Amino acid sequence: MLVIELQNDLCAGARAEKRGLSGALARAVRDRGVLKKLAPVLDACRARAVPVIYLTKERHPAIPPPGNGPSIYRRAGSEPSLVHGTWGAQVVDEIKPQEGDLVLPRFTSIDPSHGTELWAICESLRLDTLVLAGISTTLAVEGTARTAANRGYRVLVIEDCCASVPDEWHKFSVTNVLPLIAEVCSSDDVRVALTR
Repeated sequence: MLVIELQNDLCAGARAEKRGLSGALARAVRDRGVLKKLAPVLDACRARAVPVIYLTKERHPAIPPPGNGPSIYRRAGSEPSLVHGTWGAQVVDEIKPQEGDLVLPRFTSIDPSHGTELWAICESLRLDTLVLAGISTTLAVEGTARTAANRGYRVLVIEDCCASVPDEWHKFSVTNVLPLIAEVCSSDDVRVALTR
């Protein structure tokens, strides 16, 4: 179970009142009920000894942001966010990591399929199926799904546990893009499968 970028600076409830990208993402996560739907899935995973891996995006003070990198870095705003070791970089409380879960931060790249030890860990755990949830559907989730599919993993994306801004992009992704590389399912589908 891969939980992607559900961090305080991106989707904590208080962020929903803010302007900018993180405020919009926080509203999307809130309005879609992502955290409420994901929490019981994570509980079911842990009950069945399915590894839960959190993939976070963090900024380390010693690593400057890419000056000529993708525009998403500039759109994130000038206010420091996702700073390593701060509350903002932590996973939101509603789904916070439990004992035995893994948290893999990355300091570069748009999606967690690059810049973490994800693939080495998946190989060492002998995983063949990856279940994805998080934000943003169209960037980090899609990127991880693509790379996982290229590596031969079976990929499931929990549609109602993902969000993107604007919501039309999320809908386009889960209707037109992700079904080509992954199985798009619901949180209920995953929970039921895990409790059989």
